[in-house]
Amino acid sequence: MHETAHTIRWSMLIFLLVWLLSAVYLGANLNKGWVPPDEGTLGQSAERVLLGEMPHRDFHNPYTGGLAYIDAAIFRLFGINLLWLRVFLFVCFLVWVPAVYALARQFLAPWPAAGVTLVAVAWSVPNYPAALPSWFNLFLATFGTLALAKYIRKPAMGWLVLAGLCGGCSFLFKSVALYYIAGALFFFVYREQLLSRNENAPPIRTPLYLAFLALSLSVFVFALMKLISPMGEAAQYLHFIFPGVAAALLLAYGERTSATVSDFSRFRELFRMAGPFLMAAVVPVALFGLFYWYHGALPALINDMFVGTTRQVSMVRRAPPGLIYEYPPVIAALFLVEVAKLRGQPRRFLSIFLTAFAALVLLFSRHLGIALTVALASVLGSIPVLVVAALLVLLAPPQNSASRSEDDQQIVLFFTMTVLLSLVQFPYSNVTYFCYVATFAVVLAARLISMFARPPRLILITTVAFYVAYAVIVTNVHFMDPHDPAYSSTPILLPRAGGIRVPSYDAIEYTELIPFIQGLAGDNPILAGPDCPEIYFFSGHKNPTPIFFDSFEQPQEYKKLMLALVDRSDFINVAVINESPGASYPQLKLLQELVSSRFSKSRKIGRFTVYWRK
Repeated sequence: MHETAHTIRWSMLIFLLVWLLSAVYLGANLNKGWVPPDEGTLGQSAERVLLGEMPHRDFHNPYTGGLAYIDAAIFRLFGINLLWLRVFLFVCFLVWVPAVYALARQFLAPWPAAGVTLVAVAWSVPNYPAALPSWFNLFLATFGTLALAKYIRKPAMGWLVLAGLCGGCSFLFKSVALYYIAGALFFFVYREQLLSRNENAPPIRTPLYLAFLALSLSVFVFALMKLISPMGEAAQYLHFIFPGVAAALLLAYGERTSATVSDFSRFRELFRMAGPFLMAAVVPVALFGLFYWYHGALPALINDMFVGTTRQVSMVRRAPPGLIYEYPPVIAALFLVEVAKLRGQPRRFLSIFLTAFAALVLLFSRHLGIALTVALASVLGSIPVLVVAALLVLLAPPQNSASRSEDDQQIVLFFTMTVLLSLVQFPYSNVTYFCYVATFAVVLAARLISMFARPPRLILITTVAFYVAYAVIVTNVHFMDPHDPAYSSTPILLPRAGGIRVPSYDAIEYTELIPFIQGLAGDNPILAGPDCPEIYFFSGHKNPTPIFFDSFEQPQEYKKLMLALVDRSDFINVAVINESPGASYPQLKLLQELVSSRFSKSRKIGRFTVYWRK
């Protein structure tokens, strides 16, 4: 879309305002909140790399390993302190915000794009600013999607290469980048379907391409069912299987109209897009693999990433919100559609009513359970509703085929990315994991609303204000513990913690526990578990095992390793047992049996018990 110099300058000023607000908001929350094992995993991984170890070869890492090398470099440059990792996240966030705004500007005017960006920001990093790989997956998926959106307008190989590089680099942070790559491939298939149809040419049968597409979509659906079904509940089928199957059916439905080019031409067009993208994605992954091969660690990398990940999926799970959570987003979507159809006084009256209702929900969300549930449900249950809405728009007869081609491509791009990236919520679904995909849900919703001939502006302004305000004053304040008004109120005064503000009970517990461990252990290694890697990191004592999360280990190998360690009285003199390990109760029982009979003294500090020998 052509823009005047005045519009460009105005857009830049609006963006700078949004950028400044985003920076201030994250800056104010950068040292707020934690999940201790997350911080321990980041810190201990980086420190062990700094000492010459390799993820997967020398210690089990739940991620690909690329971030551990970046974090190790940060520790080397600035010192071993968790706050520096968050500063790096902050810098990357400042690069990401312009990409979100640019993505929204592909189809919106400056002010609406600003609103979309603010909602995306409010439902992202500021809620949980730990420098976890999933945030970098979000950033790189956004950059890649922006490149593909640019490709729609100006097809050039450079955009495909850039999008592919984003996918490959994202994989080095965490393997969920495969969902982004799959989303891009779905988009390429849809675009090929549009390009292979010409109303002025006779239809041509393409049985080979149809067989290839049918096989590919069948494999995708089968893999999706295989992934989700063993833990399948109704909510998981709705949130994870239904969107993926809907995307596959959309592509299958696209073949109802015969192509007007040959099999060869269709394959050539598809691989003209997918080829550069996939080759670019392979480059960083191949370089990382060569690095591991050179150090004799490639088998360990592959085993840890795929076999180990399978164990993680089977051990840690949390279902997405139940079906009742779908009522608020469904009702909200229906109201929006109906108001868009109205004109004059009825439209103004209903708009004012919905604005007042939103204000009341926001007002009581921090004090009334039903208001909190309604507001949060309208967010967490939004993706299945957006999937249905996108299908209705895409399957509707086009009124202007010339303009609909670009519109539909953008919708499908955002649709497939939202659908595939929503799988990052599996197998553990909560507000945190929704925030990793919320940006794409917001962009998809905005793109669908932009298709209205006369969108209800008052309601849309209210919607933006409501979800930004809700995220700031409700979700952000009560993100991890809605029952603790003092959450993230107390700095944890440990040298490596960087003054991160945590719940007061955590601050008291760790500031008493860590010096006590250090006083007992001296310069010797300690044993800490289950599932408390932060103990090693904060105390500065070596972890004598390759283990971060005990529940992911094979039971027999785990027992053998623990027994060998506790029997070495000249090596391990202090053991720290986490009495509330979540999913690792079999490992907890084993450690308690092994340690209590070999260590003569103990002291309980919070949820930990410290054992030591005389």
